[in-house]
Amino acid sequence: MADIDDFASSERPEWLKALARRASVSSEAAAGQGAQQQRAPRVRTLIKAVIGGEGRTGEDVIVRNVSPGGMCIASRTLQPSTGEMLRVSLPGQADLQAQVRWVGKGEFGVLLTGGSGLDLDRIQSSNRQRNAGFAAALERLLGVRPQEPRPSAV
Repeated sequence: MADIDDFASSERPEWLKALARRASVSSEAAAGQGAQQQRAPRVRTLIKAVIGGEGRTGEDVIVRNVSPGGMCIASRTLQPSTGEMLRVSLPGQADLQAQVRWVGKGEFGVLLTGGSGLDLDRIQSSNRQRNAGFAAALERLLGVRPQEPRPSAV
């Protein structure tokens, strides 16, 4: 912090001093938030799933990413309400109960409630198998080898 303080107090234009002060405040606030809450790692995927629930017939959706406790789901037609309880059917997994936590344009996030949760290792393995042909084509045609999955930023 001393570097920023020295920079802000030296003879610089006022806008530059203000920018240095804001950067200092922002970094302190971010450090405090990081200690409070960490985001679980996400596994990016594109899995076809079926969403149902009370008063809903099953609708096809795409699961964009998963974490141990939830998932991001994309749909052009389904726009549930925050707090709504849904049933998520994924291939090769038992039906999961989920509560809608947020809704955006064309996508929404759910928190898994009760039950056994997701088998992330199985989902990652399935992703690798599904994408093996694509990865081989990239390497053969472009000489590019896809990176191993890396954990999401906190």
